[in-house]
This record gives sequence, structure tokens and C-alpha cells, in this order.
Amino acid sequence: MDKKFWRALFICIGIICLIGLGAAYGQQKKVGGGEIKYQAKGSTDPVVFNHETHVTQQKAKCTDCHTKIFKMKKGESKMTQDSFAQGKFCGACHDGKKAFSAVAQADCAKCHKK
Repeated sequence: MDKKFWRALFICIGIICLIGLGAAYGQQKKVGGGEIKYQAKGSTDPVVFNHETHVTQQKAKCTDCHTKIFKMKKGESKMTQDSFAQGKFCGACHDGKKAFSAVAQADCAKCHKK
């Protein structure tokens, strides 16, 4: 067999491999919810919540927060800085012990993103 045949064969195999890798990448499980931005009244920077960080890195289950701490419908959870200090909403975990504090000034930029 000549060089043209082998070259064409290798190109076809390469294309098939790329298609297979693309399909496999597309099948990766995505964590539900993605990133959510909360724009609090009176706050200049929105809070960015990332589901994937909490589920994959912190090993949290969806049911750890939903519907015990947070309601599923957007806008149902009325969060305030005071409620965090009382251990509600983000403050249920972000208490300075289990996770960084939701009320400590030094930790604000961890959630409030520009």
C-alpha cells in the first residue's frame, strides 16, 4: 500500500478519535444550577454562588440546602446580613467554623464579585 493510503487512513482515524473525545466531553455530568448571581438591594457587587464548587469540592448534596435552607423558587428566600448572623441561609454553613464566615468583613470578596 502506498503513502497516500496510509496518510488518509491516519487522518480518518484522527478525525474519528476527535469526534469520540468531543462526544465524551459533551457527556460529562454538569452539576445542576450552575452559577447564580444574587443582586442584593443596596449592595454594589452581586453575590456569585457556584453549585459545582459546593457539590464537587465541598461534597454537599442538593438536599443539604434544598429545600431545608433555601426554597427552590427564585425570590422566595429573603436573605439579609442579619439572617446570616442568625445561622440562616448561607450562614447555616458559613459560620466561621464549618466554612468561612458570611458576616466577616474580611470574607466579603469571596462571594461578592464584580
